[in-house]
Amino acid sequence: MKIIFLLLFIFTTLLAHKSGLSYVDIIQKEYTLDITYKKPLPDLLVQDIALHFPPECFLRKRTNEVIANGFITKKFTMECPNSLENHRIWVEGLVRSDKGVMLYYHKGEFSQKALLRFSTPFMQISQKSQSSLKLFFEYVKLGISHILEGYDHLSFVLGVFFLATSFRKLLWGVSAFTLAHSITLAFGILGIVGVAVSFVEAMIALSIIFLARELIVDDKTTLSHNHLGVITFLFGLLHGFGFATSLKDIGLPQNDIPLSLFAFNVGIEVGQLLFIFGVFSVLFFLKKLPFYNHRVVTLLSAYFIGSVSMFWFIQRVSGF
Repeated sequence: MKIIFLLLFIFTTLLAHKSGLSYVDIIQKEYTLDITYKKPLPDLLVQDIALHFPPECFLRKRTNEVIANGFITKKFTMECPNSLENHRIWVEGLVRSDKGVMLYYHKGEFSQKALLRFSTPFMQISQKSQSSLKLFFEYVKLGISHILEGYDHLSFVLGVFFLATSFRKLLWGVSAFTLAHSITLAFGILGIVGVAVSFVEAMIALSIIFLARELIVDDKTTLSHNHLGVITFLFGLLHGFGFATSLKDIGLPQNDIPLSLFAFNVGIEVGQLLFIFGVFSVLFFLKKLPFYNHRVVTLLSAYFIGSVSMFWFIQRVSGF
């Protein structure tokens, strides 16, 4: 039991992120740059990033910070004798767990944007840049990393994997789950439907407990065995609100909400398929062992995800 609680502590620690999504808007007029830096208010104690420009640019004016609409806003004016075309703008101070910085650059009719993160902390200013495509792939990567770090969602998928008695049932169950959470992810992000975060998180934990119980009992006449797609669709609606909460925490570029929302959802599906492929691969090698017993593996998995989810459920209900 102590080992389980230690694992749970490690899991909840890994889910923490240092900071939310910041915004930097740069408008170039002749030889000046008007810069607006917006940092989420919850990151008040997090150190500001440092913006770096070509060496010939220098600071001319700085305004006091203003707190409004959930952001700490600072404005700067810089003098740049040359255009930033074919130059890099880069940031210093990002760590691997940061959500990143959404950088916008405008000059006349030309504009460019990029999501800067620890792995790619710069933007190359170029008229040839395919910024929307880059933004799409950035949010796909965010979706993949989110699902692969979302142990509660993966636990649910693992439960569905073991409940499916055939590839056809697995495909149907995962497809129903995908459809459902895609709907509520969009509804949650667009503000069409709102559900309390604490309730959603508790119910997600309860959904995993339900699947774990079904695996342990192993009654082939239950609804989850006979109609797995219905069960995964219903619970998928809850998980979609959970994804929406996480995406709101990450932040969305206000000018590209549909694109980034779609890309994030694609990333979730890719990560989900990677996880299922990983489980398939592990079982493939385990089945080669002479002492392999599928029922024992199923029970061990059920007891593990059930114990972890019970901890999550108690922890989340206690926060009501």
